[in-house]
Amino acid sequence: MSELSLEAISSYVRDLSSACSAVILTEDFLVAGSHDGLLICWEAAEGIERWRVSIDGPISDIYFDSDKLYVTASASLYAIDNQGGSIVWSKKLEGASDYVIVVDGSVWATSSIYELEVADFIESSIWRFDYSGNELDRWVISERPWHLASDGDGGILLGLGRPRCGYLRVRPGVDLQHIPLSIDSPITCGAGDIENILFGHSNGGVSSILSKISEHEHESLVTAIAVGRNGWISGHDDGKVSMESNASYLPGSIDSVEILETIGWASSYNDSRVNVMILSDEEKTLTHDSRIRQMHSLGNYLALGDDKGRIFLIEIEVMQRRLNSSHQAVADDSKKSDLRAKLRMLRNR
Repeated sequence: MSELSLEAISSYVRDLSSACSAVILTEDFLVAGSHDGLLICWEAAEGIERWRVSIDGPISDIYFDSDKLYVTASASLYAIDNQGGSIVWSKKLEGASDYVIVVDGSVWATSSIYELEVADFIESSIWRFDYSGNELDRWVISERPWHLASDGDGGILLGLGRPRCGYLRVRPGVDLQHIPLSIDSPITCGAGDIENILFGHSNGGVSSILSKISEHEHESLVTAIAVGRNGWISGHDDGKVSMESNASYLPGSIDSVEILETIGWASSYNDSRVNVMILSDEEKTLTHDSRIRQMHSLGNYLALGDDKGRIFLIEIEVMQRRLNSSHQAVADDSKKSDLRAKLRMLRNR
């Protein structure tokens, strides 16, 4: 089965034309954004395109809220109509836009300024807007946030890099609250919401807002982290993939990780070679021809985006059938998938 490609176990593949920089699944839709600023929405089940819109890229984050998508891209925040893809409003931020989330009727976003002379981020802004795009609040801090989540009480939590590390709680009308973590090391990534927020650190440790979960002895920084319904997975700069108490290795550095139900996924890059590991009862490794930096799962679906702009949609039942089937069965499935795609094209004409 190691000869199988990622495309062979995918239900369908779509194209953004340039490197995928953000991808998100909702109950009905798959939305992906590119480095060049192209945003496309497909029906998740069939891969039928609903709309597309071009904005200034790169697109850095996408958040779905009811009838709108909120998107950070280049130096701006966009509100986009989810039905037709029209731009409802946009706001210029200071520096490069990073994350976006909606909490209790407020649209929160972060942006950061990178100083080339010191090769580091020197300042970040935290923004709060109403649904109409009116600016309500702005805070300026010295750290670059590496994760944005709701605090469950009308505000947000931000995982911080140096100098302070730890995390920041931000709420309207209340002073900023800095909270240290059990691991005193810069945060490099984060995942999850208020019920289970995890942070990855530059010293290789993984912490939650409640306690230290693990500490990596040889100090290989955490490059990616994801939280599932029943566990978590982290990827490290030295190729280590930790899923709960189990550890595996891929060549190179880990670009992305995700959990599809109880199955872990990880992608690494090393000397122009890309490896994709599937961690279940039995580890399986696929090769790929382009870096996969974006993954997002919801229910039975997993979406992956690579640097060539291809978006792969994995359905767990289809994936398992193809992984466990003969090569002839895989070929038959691929032919059926191609036929379904042709039929969809004919229906959409």
